[in-house]
Formats: sequence, C-alpha cells, structure tokens
Amino acid sequence: MKKINPHLLSVRALLAFHIAARERNFTRAAEVLSIGQSAISHGVRQLEERLGVVLFERQHQGVQLTEVGERLAKRLERGFQEIQAGLEDVMMAQRQQHKVTLSVSTSLASHWLMPRIARFKQQHPDVQLRCITQDTDFDINRLDFDLCIPLGQVPWQGYRRWKFAEEVIFPVCSPEFLTRYGPFEQPANLQGRSLIHLEELYAARFDWRQYFRHYDLTPQSSAGDASYNDYSIVVQAAMEGQGLALGWLHIVWPLLESGKLVVPLPERIVTNHDFYIIAREGQPMREECRALLDWLLEEMGGMGSL
Repeated sequence: MKKINPHLLSVRALLAFHIAARERNFTRAAEVLSIGQSAISHGVRQLEERLGVVLFERQHQGVQLTEVGERLAKRLERGFQEIQAGLEDVMMAQRQQHKVTLSVSTSLASHWLMPRIARFKQQHPDVQLRCITQDTDFDINRLDFDLCIPLGQVPWQGYRRWKFAEEVIFPVCSPEFLTRYGPFEQPANLQGRSLIHLEELYAARFDWRQYFRHYDLTPQSSAGDASYNDYSIVVQAAMEGQGLALGWLHIVWPLLESGKLVVPLPERIVTNHDFYIIAREGQPMREECRALLDWLLEEMGGMGSL
C-alpha cells in the first residue's frame, strides 16, 4: 500500500474538510472557523487534489459527502477527538502541577486564613489553592494533602514539620458581654458565668475544666452555659455575646484586632503543644508548595502578640 507523504497534507485542509463534513455546509463551516467560505472551498479542493479523490459532490442546494468522503470523515472525527483529548490531558496536568492542597481546621480556615488568602493570591496568581477542612486528626494518614496543619499531636514518623504557632489559650468574649458582666480581675471571677464549651468526638482540646484547674479552681457550671461541637460556632457564639469562650491566639487574633472579641483577663496559658505545618516525607516539595509554606510561616510570624 502506497504511503501518503504527510508533508503533502495541510492541517488547515484537513480541518476545513473535517468541519465541512460535520456541518454538511461550507458556509457554516466557515463561520465555525471564523474564516471565509473561499478558504473552506480551497482547503477541501487542495485535499481532494493531493489524495486524488472526490470528497464532496457539489449540488445546487449544497454539498454531499461521497462514499470515500464519508469514510475519511469518520476517521478524521476519531482523530480530532483523540487530539482534543490529548490537549485536554496536557492542560489538566499543567493545572494540577500548580495546585496545592492545604488541610486545616474549619476555624483556622474561617478566622485566620480567609482574611489573608487574597494576599497569597496576589503574590502567587498562578498557584491554585485547594483548601480542605478537617476538624479531627483521626486517621490523618489517609488525608489527601500537600501541606497540613493538624489540630494537635500526630505521629511525626513519615512527616516533615515546621513550627507554625505556639498554643496560647485565654478567655475571650464580646465587648458587650464584658461591659455587662465585667470587669473580671482574676480567673476566679469567671466561675459561675456563662461559659461556651467545645465538645469534640475524638481527642479533646484544652477545655474550661482544665482552665480552672490550671489556677487551682473548682469548675462550676451555670444555667447559661452552652456547648457546641464545632469551634467555629463556639467563636461565633462568643461574638454574639452568649458567654465566655476559650480562645486560641493563632485563631482568634484577627477577631481581637477587629474588636469583635476582647480579652477580659491578662492571664494566658502557654502549653507545650505547639502547632506545626506538616508534609509527607518522600513527597517532592514542589515550587508551589514551598511558596504556600513560606507564606504561611511569614504570615504567622508577622502576627502581633497580646
């Protein structure tokens, strides 16, 4: 079988025939390709001459594919579909290279990350951030992430880590709550006041019971106490004036800056449970991941102190 020299075939001619065969009309084909009808006619005629066959029967009311034209049109349809799929695969792979998945808690994402994320996008417009929220470290090994900020202590084996923030804890409330029930001069003054508790299904974080015991005080419940299983709701309840909540500095700092929350007491508790950004060992640190990591550390490092 005689092989066709590919250099004799014009891609423009093949595309002109492909669209004309699909539309069954030279005028519509020209509109699809945003070219003149004469260019379609020229491309089809050029292809016919180089193949030595007639692909279209010119009729008074339009064109009709010949039997040879039908066979070629079907082959080209499959070929162009493969080309389209290949191009889409390449484009998708390119986008995936610029995507970074960050796993954080809902509260950190809502109150600390979201107010800042516009700055990251301005500095790195080509990086596509995929943020997934996870309010437990349970089965963290199965999570899909490039970078993760766990809630607490996780097995460090198999992970690289960078210190993100100290765990600094203190009571917070709305300005209105402090005006109505304050001032509070010492932790003992909080006993019997409306407290907002965080209930967690898995490993519990520092709670009010531990807070009072830290100061050798006996925890006391109040009819005004409330409990929620999502720290974002705990923070929202405090802003709404429902009571006192425990605040983690690295999460509530933006709310203190904006005045939505206030600190009723000067005392704060610094634990030895620092927060870290982690990445899996053996997983290449792509340029986009490094950019996000450096930005997170810089943002946290630039945060003020009480």
